[in-house]
Parts: sequence; structure tokens; C-alpha cells
Amino acid sequence: MRRYETIFISDPDLPEDSRAALFEKMQGLIAENDGYIAFFDEWGARKLAYEVKKKKRGYYVLMDFCAEGSLIAEMERIMRIDDRILKFLTIQTEEEVDLDAVKEQVAKAKAEKEAAQKAAAEKAEAARLEAEKAAEEEAAKAAEAPVEEAKAEEAPAEAPAEEPAEEPKSDEEDA
Repeated sequence: MRRYETIFISDPDLPEDSRAALFEKMQGLIAENDGYIAFFDEWGARKLAYEVKKKKRGYYVLMDFCAEGSLIAEMERIMRIDDRILKFLTIQTEEEVDLDAVKEQVAKAKAEKEAAQKAAAEKAEAARLEAEKAAEEEAAKAAEAPVEEAKAEEAPAEAPAEEPAEEPKSDEEDA
């Protein structure tokens, strides 16, 4: 069994359900021929370098899979016939591949990705809780500040006000 990568560009104007049906067709073709899809990555709509079938944009998809060589000929035949696919390219990445090793590698990568997402979610939650705590503390300080200001305003009213002492006149003013 060999490992392959196929990038294909589908029509960007396809409705979502038609695009999903096309992707399922390609994945099903690999599964029917005893292949294994390591990953299926949708890159989304992007601008093409040049017009292809009168289209300036395309929806890019990358498939990394393990299969026999006969599958590639059938898959490319179907891609040539299907009008929803603008362009495609398949390359062989490894000559002989151990399917169990590939499955372990995919499982490990998936676990690492999930762990990274979980860590990022926990970090975001911690930052949100810290921001809420800081906002509560500021609100508490803001609530205490008017009480202190009110006490400060009441204190001078209770104490007798001292009149400022007269400033001595300078000699220049007399003249």
C-alpha cells in the first residue's frame, strides 16, 4: 500500500449540500477500494492564479490517504468526468507504508490537536474568570469611593471653618 496526497479544486459556486455530496463521493471511493483516509482538509474558497473553466475562484481540498495504485487511476478518471471539479493533482508521498503506523500517527496527531484545543479553552476560561474578578473588584472600589467622598464632604461641614489670616501688606502697595 502506498501513501498519496490529492489536491483538487471544486467549483466555488456549488451549494453546500452539493459540495458535501462530492466530498462524500471521493471519500467513499477511497473506502470502497480498501483505502484509508489519513486526513481530509478543506482549505476553502481561494482566488486562482489564472482562470480555469471560466472561473476565477476555486474551493480547495487536500486529501491524504493510503491506497493501492489502481485506485488512483479510477479516482482521476472520475475527477476528469465530474464537471464540479476544476483541477486536481495526485502525488505519491511514500512507496511502502504500514497502515497500522499511519493510523497510530493520525490518532496521535488528533490527540495532540484536541489537547491543544482543550488547553487553549482552559486558558481562555481562566482569562475570562480573571477579567470578571478584576471587574468585580473595580466595581467594589467604585462603590466604596462615593462613600469615602461623602464622609470627606461631611467632615469639613462639622468642623469650624478657620478664616484665612490676612497677608501682611508689602511696602510697594503703600506707595
